[in-house]
Amino acid sequence: MLAASRFGNTDVISEAARRSASRLVLVAVTAAAAVYAADRKVIPLDLVNGAVRDVPGNTVRVHQGDEVELRWSSDQPVTLQLHGYEIGARVAPGKPASMAFNAKIPGRFPVHEHAEGAGNHRPVLYLEVYP
Repeated sequence: MLAASRFGNTDVISEAARRSASRLVLVAVTAAAAVYAADRKVIPLDLVNGAVRDVPGNTVRVHQGDEVELRWSSDQPVTLQLHGYEIGARVAPGKPASMAFNAKIPGRFPVHEHAEGAGNHRPVLYLEVYP
């Protein structure tokens, strides 16, 4: 609450009250940013021998408008590509990588492994974005 004193028809707000109000606005903005960051859907994904572990049907489901972060780890070096969103990541043992994006486009999108030779460009995961 702002402390003010009245002189005739003019309100004078003390400098201490102004600083308190500034801190209050800063705290409110900081709290809003923390809530926004907390709304991000962080999905840890572990590739073992080229296959995603512990993801039923190799499919991740989110809603349109969600802030999504796919956090990848792998037991071997691999380059991944989320088609439809055209986001890539290079993952290696001890060097995890993330794909962060806003799920704006509804549909089903494959995450492919990009490698040389036979079996390249194979899907390791599907992302389903529901309206």
